[in-house]
Amino acid sequence: MWKNYLLFFLFLYVSDAWSQVFEKVETDFVGVMQPVTTWIDGGEETKLKAYLAGDYYKLNSHYVISQTNSYQSASRFKSISTVLPALYRGDASSADYDRDGDDDIIVTGLTSNNQFLMRLYRNDGRNHFTPIKEIFTPLTDGSVEWGDYDNDGDLDILATGKQFNNNLSTSIYRNDNGIFAETSPGLPGVYNGNATWGDYDNDNDLDILITGNTGGSPYTAIYSNTNNNYERVAQQFLPLMGSAGAWGDFDNDMFIDFIISGEDNEGYPVCVVYKNLSGSFFKEIPISIRPLKDCSIDLGDYDKDGDLDIIMTGESLERPYTIVYNNNLGFDFVNIYAGLPGVADGKSLWGDYDKDGDLDILLSGVTICYDFIGDIYVNTIDPPGEEPANNIFIDAPMPEIKMGPYYYYVFSSCYCDPEGGNNNAYHMYVSNVHLQTKRYNLNYKFNSLLVKQVPGWGKVDRGYRTSNGFETKSEANVSRKQAIESYKATNYTIHEINW
Repeated sequence: MWKNYLLFFLFLYVSDAWSQVFEKVETDFVGVMQPVTTWIDGGEETKLKAYLAGDYYKLNSHYVISQTNSYQSASRFKSISTVLPALYRGDASSADYDRDGDDDIIVTGLTSNNQFLMRLYRNDGRNHFTPIKEIFTPLTDGSVEWGDYDNDGDLDILATGKQFNNNLSTSIYRNDNGIFAETSPGLPGVYNGNATWGDYDNDNDLDILITGNTGGSPYTAIYSNTNNNYERVAQQFLPLMGSAGAWGDFDNDMFIDFIISGEDNEGYPVCVVYKNLSGSFFKEIPISIRPLKDCSIDLGDYDKDGDLDIIMTGESLERPYTIVYNNNLGFDFVNIYAGLPGVADGKSLWGDYDKDGDLDILLSGVTICYDFIGDIYVNTIDPPGEEPANNIFIDAPMPEIKMGPYYYYVFSSCYCDPEGGNNNAYHMYVSNVHLQTKRYNLNYKFNSLLVKQVPGWGKVDRGYRTSNGFETKSEANVSRKQAIESYKATNYTIHEINW
């Protein structure tokens, strides 16, 4: 494939604008991608364990492993032996389904022998897990979650993904006193997505948000629970694949909202937050969240200020990210530049492993440098009830974040042959100035034109850069002219991509 050699990077990230809230602790984990992972509450024990399965490559050999680490000290986790399976391309969820005080685990995924699996492990205490001989339809590339959808006091299972015959399914397993029976809720099957429970209409039963790939098409929908039967709501939502969705009351109005991020039908990452209007309708809210595809999303109040914050992993058009967003209540999300390694094929989970009242992080996946990650990060915010010795942010004033809209131009440079041959030279491509009302729209438009106009400009070779935002079009044009002159001075051929 023809390749771009990017020569200029004009963005500077102000990572020192926030103090280091999360600090890496020592574990015995081997880093993995495509993880099957969850925190485990042992009940009688005071701290959490972490289960992390997944795959990685070493010296061209492929490994699928299972690992469980147990809390040893505030800064150390130690490996323990369990029967929990070695899996990848699946999901795990922990909850106390048998009501004995500790977390049991349901897992899905693919074994090293390419066998599909879905299995329940009962936690019998003292690091002992018993595989339960229930019959579940094995799945990969989906999600699994606990929830009492029929309000009978015990936890049921919601699972979606791909079966061994490539059929897609979304199933509910009803728990009747510890015996599970598969039901047919009439939900579409998806893979590379998830299904998650939440009571969006406050009628005291669990509805379902589902997003993912239905077998060639992106999909997002909400299904309302009426007497334990599910019907799709009429409102249409942005269809996505390679996606994740999560319910959460972001503005504390007692109605749960939701966030989805993933890939649209044209391959572009998109992230949308929908505000719940009193359980009857959802309104899309403008946000400052980087859209990621093949992503994970988890919600939790990491800073103990009473609202839900976000941790996300996934891929943009440039590279993988792991981002923590602080919620300033009212859908004002701010990237805190947490310093976490950006991962693809990964997952991030909140969990208070030391039970000090704030949320820590379990993170796994593969970086852009092909390093495999399996890490735990402790939250360094002071325990609740104490006056913080220092603010979690540095004392310097935060730069003001303005939402715009502003005027921008987009440009890219390469050492290449625009005709697809071997006559490589220095080239710069630059757009005209536009008022951008929605983040990344100009980037996407610019690259789509490059794909059409420049032979060999691959869809994934998104070597563009966006200018600073300008309040007036004339200011943006002056900056654009300066950028062009700078490239000309170093013997670049200039190509204008205007629309």
